[in-house]
Amino acid sequence: MRKAILGGIVALLLVGAYASYVVSYPKYPKVEGCVNPFAVVKPVSRVQENWSRVHVFFKLVTSRDFWKLAKPWNVDYSHVKVVKHTLKYKGENITMLAMGIPLRDRKHVAVLYEFSDPVRGIKTEGFLIKMVDNVTAKTIAVTTNEVVSTTDTCPHECNSDFDCPITHYCHKFCCKVDTEKAAQCCSWCIFTCVNPFLCIVCLEVECPWCVQNNCLEFGSECKGGWVPGP
Repeated sequence: MRKAILGGIVALLLVGAYASYVVSYPKYPKVEGCVNPFAVVKPVSRVQENWSRVHVFFKLVTSRDFWKLAKPWNVDYSHVKVVKHTLKYKGENITMLAMGIPLRDRKHVAVLYEFSDPVRGIKTEGFLIKMVDNVTAKTIAVTTNEVVSTTDTCPHECNSDFDCPITHYCHKFCCKVDTEKAAQCCSWCIFTCVNPFLCIVCLEVECPWCVQNNCLEFGSECKGGWVPGP
């Protein structure tokens, strides 16, 4: 009887969370030019957030970006990492919430970045990353303002917006990173990086700039300026 009641409560919570997900449909600004947001902001400070598993679960359930990368029931909640960064952008401080979300298959990591103010039009960005070997991680899906794209190889579609259709913009991102070298510049991940899988979780959240600086290959793609429905 208790299990049935508990199951019913969980089902109601999921329905409520999904309703919030569907209703909360933000309007995003136009993305300004061919941009990698980490190239135009400077880190000021960081604070690790101590979120409960329930808090993390509801954040993921109501995140359109996350649903386009993975599913909440596939997450290893015991190793999710959340850090809030203060960044300098255009002379002012903004914040960026970074979430590293390992999946239970121990092969894939979802990463979400949420800016308090748009960085050249980018409000949210997410990646699905696959471990290639113990020192290399590969991006296989990207979301920008909830528009998702997947790739088996590193695309090189554009150098500027002029290379894209009129309704699209050029987006740059890191396709493949050397986690061993990135770990050498991130003191917060020294001990975590004993485990290669958890290392990429830590690096992407604590030190995304180290990831960018040790990218083995940057890619670019033309992304649409509209957001499809759920």
